[in-house]
Amino acid sequence: MVSAEKQEQRRKQARKRSQAFDQDQANGCLSASLLAQMIDVLVSSQKPSLVSGYIPIGTEIDPRPLMVEFSKRGAQLCLPEVVEKGSPLQFRSWVPGDMLISGPFETLQPMADAKVVQPDFLLLPLLGVDGTGVRLGYGGGFYDRTLFNLKGKGARAFGVGYDVQLVDHLASEDHDQLLDGVITPSLCKVWNEERQARYLAQK
Repeated sequence: MVSAEKQEQRRKQARKRSQAFDQDQANGCLSASLLAQMIDVLVSSQKPSLVSGYIPIGTEIDPRPLMVEFSKRGAQLCLPEVVEKGSPLQFRSWVPGDMLISGPFETLQPMADAKVVQPDFLLLPLLGVDGTGVRLGYGGGFYDRTLFNLKGKGARAFGVGYDVQLVDHLASEDHDQLLDGVITPSLCKVWNEERQARYLAQK
């Protein structure tokens, strides 16, 4: 059963991410700055105008330095907002330093008076991603529902994680939305419609 296989993969990938997080903490938290160094290849190939990121929770890798680099190159920023269970995410405008409020599932999200916007480029947290762009999330389906709506409008979604979160194969279901690319501290790669990968950067 796919759901049972996914649950086991979530447990395994959560352990791997936790170990990578602890190691990064011990080594001076370099991973976030290494992600930010991918900005040139990302901007030259993607050219986003409105980038959605996230405020890291627990052992998630921190995308904020990369988001700041997008902002320096002219992109506007936003953050996701959980509206209600079973619904797609909503996005509100955000700039570094803006006040945030607590949301469901330990999230931090923009104030209620922040402008509602529609990103054309999304940075997504994850537990794992495989060689064809299958993303392993937390099981709530928020990003799958969101990407189902946004991809038809031309938005592109990149997973963000530690190198150990890359795996050969993950269980998938019909509702799973494939990623367009993935960024780790050591690589950035994209998939075409045929699911063939191309490296934009690799260290």
